[in-house]
Amino acid sequence: MSFFAVAKAENVKEVLTILVNRELEEQEDFGIRAHIDDFSIEGLYGEFFRDEKGLFIESHILDYPHHIRKMSPKERDTYIQSHVEKNAKAFWRDHPFYAELYLREFKKYKVVGKEVGNAFSPHFSDEFYFITAKLIITETDWYGEDFHIIQIDLADRNYQLIFELTLEE
Repeated sequence: MSFFAVAKAENVKEVLTILVNRELEEQEDFGIRAHIDDFSIEGLYGEFFRDEKGLFIESHILDYPHHIRKMSPKERDTYIQSHVEKNAKAFWRDHPFYAELYLREFKKYKVVGKEVGNAFSPHFSDEFYFITAKLIITETDWYGEDFHIIQIDLADRNYQLIFELTLEE
């Protein structure tokens, strides 16, 4: 099954801007903004919760992989935190300030989140959400493995409009 969307734009950058803005407008619990704010392994944090060998949680046993289980609790925490930081910095490689901001909010969550539970809400700017959503769309499998933006030229081709849906800006 495939899903296609067409956007009227001059270039790929403009298409990404349209796509990111549409994603950020979604206010559902499973939208991209909620994904960014989720400091669990199901959220954006999960992208950083890994080392060279893979994820720090083996899904079939819901526990750490063997090489992590062998570590002392303090060694494990240090090891995991260093990889989370390294992975976050790699994700925001062109925006190191955002990596630091995200990690700072995560540390607040670890302290405050235990007291307020799921009510913790990080403080990120609109620009942070935009840049991060753009990275999620282009650098992760948010839409699946085969997501591509393809420029099409309809000037010399015949086509038939089957259905048109105009979304308000």
